[in-house]
Amino acid sequence: MTLIGGARGLRAQTVRYGVMGDSVTAQLRAAWTDDSTQSERAYCVQRARITSRPALGGGTDSIFRVLAVKPAETTGQDPNHVQFECAHGTPELHTHTPATCLTDDAGSCRADGPLAYSCQPSRSDYEELLTRGDQYAIIQCDRRAFRFYYPSEFVVPSRGARTGDSAP
Repeated sequence: MTLIGGARGLRAQTVRYGVMGDSVTAQLRAAWTDDSTQSERAYCVQRARITSRPALGGGTDSIFRVLAVKPAETTGQDPNHVQFECAHGTPELHTHTPATCLTDDAGSCRADGPLAYSCQPSRSDYEELLTRGDQYAIIQCDRRAFRFYYPSEFVVPSRGARTGDSAP
């Protein structure tokens, strides 16, 4: 690797930006509730615009702009999960609730706590994204907070990978 002025030479990077359109933000903000016993909700992206442009120094910047969503038909939901499916090639959006739940029973949920308002996709969120082959998915984790996540963020462990300090 080449050092330039004491720093490592940088390779071109791809940067992705997620943006919610004003009408979508208003729709999802209106549906949001701070009820700690609510179930997660699900939506399918109905219209989006993706633009890409070369970045200075190489790489590509992409902007994923969501312009319309509609509620998805669910096959199961509770405070920790929602099962739903959008049409093939249609990105998915789901909510994470403002509560910490010890089980999938709403009676175990309490407002706030360490898992409330989580914007971190779960392993199953990433696995679903990879299985579906969508370019992105979205989590709404507060009235005004949205987290776009992308397949490139999830590294599939190699077969036979080991963890811990066990000796060979």
